[in-house]
Amino acid sequence: MSISSIVTFGLALVFAGTSLVAQNGTTEISRTDHYVYYNDVWGYTAPNGDEYAIIGTKSGTAFYDVRVPSAPSLVKFINGPVSDWRDMKTFGNYCYIVTEGGGGMQIVDLSNPQNPMLLSTWGSSYFSHAHNVAIDETAAIAYILGASPGTIVVDLNNPIAPQHIATYTAQDVHDAHIQNGKAHFAEIYAGDYRIVDVSNLPNFTTLDRVNTPGDFTHNVWVNANDTIAVTTDENDRGGLTFYDISNPSNIQFLSRFDNKNARVHNAFIKGNRVYASWYTFGFACIDFSDPAYPQQIASFDSNSATGFNFNGAWGVYPYAQSGLIYISDQDNGLYIIDVHDQDIYLNGASAVSAGANTTLTFSNAAANTSWYLLVGFSNAGHTRAGTTIELGSGFSIFATGTTNAAGSASKSFTVPPAASGRSAYFEVVTVGAQIESSNLFRLSVL
Repeated sequence: MSISSIVTFGLALVFAGTSLVAQNGTTEISRTDHYVYYNDVWGYTAPNGDEYAIIGTKSGTAFYDVRVPSAPSLVKFINGPVSDWRDMKTFGNYCYIVTEGGGGMQIVDLSNPQNPMLLSTWGSSYFSHAHNVAIDETAAIAYILGASPGTIVVDLNNPIAPQHIATYTAQDVHDAHIQNGKAHFAEIYAGDYRIVDVSNLPNFTTLDRVNTPGDFTHNVWVNANDTIAVTTDENDRGGLTFYDISNPSNIQFLSRFDNKNARVHNAFIKGNRVYASWYTFGFACIDFSDPAYPQQIASFDSNSATGFNFNGAWGVYPYAQSGLIYISDQDNGLYIIDVHDQDIYLNGASAVSAGANTTLTFSNAAANTSWYLLVGFSNAGHTRAGTTIELGSGFSIFATGTTNAAGSASKSFTVPPAASGRSAYFEVVTVGAQIESSNLFRLSVL
């Protein structure tokens, strides 16, 4: 039996009969599935700290009380135009919902989150349909995106009576993140990430733009201090791309992180981590403490589908005060997961020249336990939901051994010249009283 078969079988035994499902650096707290089809997800924290998850469906929007995250409770379903695409954001005590099905932007009062109330539907005279909505919370301005005839910008200082400010028509903006007087636009059909000065609306002043690697810029998010942006390209040529935007008039490419068997959808930044919904791969958490060499530190497979199709994880919401993550899976509904430290921590130099020596070290494993260091050139993960092996098919056993009394071990080796210009992925699996795996470590070979 191969090591991958051993690990998969062993995990099935380890977690059989438990209510929590553990994966690489994540634990499933709950899954809630009341409807046939799902799209985006967002969250709301009431003034008293109570948390709610909001998830779109084909025919409307569901609001869940998640104060007990292991048992979400549906508090309200608000009907809307039928559509596969629905997006929502919260601002103050209100939720704003748009859809490709048309009809305008729904405004929902969350003052009593146990009974959300649809107050009105605004904007049908300004746009026929919309794909997304983004809100600059500091400026109280909403950007209605992917709309016809363009991006509709509205003032929310009176949150129940939006006022139209401007319309941006230079390109089709699919998604956006706006803060500190700058709009970061994902212009999907132009394939561009654009930074626009919006401090003097209705004027839009382009500061810089770059073509993203997949030429299909789906989504963009920026860190809190406006120094790093991440974009997603929703195709098989894209993935995550990191940019230095400390000078917004001179966007600089930093690095890419992709998956060899799935297309990414949406990505959000919190601290020095990206939280991404990745369709058939599920959810991934990427640490960019070193933005030139980002590392995947956690993942969760929400769907058994594989490949570059559009099944699986649509949306992710990482901003709940509890630290829990909400995921919307198109087929399987609302997941609530916890992201935590890996069982075993694998580390080393992130980038090494071909022909040079390097050492990988891991810790926090069980003492005096057999270990296997796996290597491959794909991070596609197993096709089976629930696996803890992140490497794609074709991985091999690179080294084996036994941990010391402290539960640590290391492996030194020379990077082969043939690996130049590639990314090699490593993962440790230990087989003892129970089977445990490490984080996925990416070694960039220069």
